[in-house]
Amino acid sequence: MEKRRDNRIKKKLPVRFYYDGTSFHSVTGDMSRRGIFIKTLHPCPPGQGINIEIDDKNQRIILAGFIRWSKKDSDPQSCVYTGGMGVQLLNYQKPEYQSLVCETY
Repeated sequence: MEKRRDNRIKKKLPVRFYYDGTSFHSVTGDMSRRGIFIKTLHPCPPGQGINIEIDDKNQRIILAGFIRWSKKDSDPQSCVYTGGMGVQLLNYQKPEYQSLVCETY
């Protein structure tokens, strides 16, 4: 049974997230009005807060999120990310984020 309230769109954008004093570069996998799946070899533990920066064309969108779930990559030597984390956004109402997500609905 699907628990999501919002549709997800596949969208690959550069993202930087900050956790426990360290920054990580990665990409988005899919996005919705209230959440993001971040593909990464370094998923953070569920229940933690992170800060996120999304680079889209000429703007940087700064968001705060809460990690709902995470999955380690099954092959750390692979160049393809299969692991990552689902992030519930805390300040998803930002107009610049909503315009980014809604432009493809």
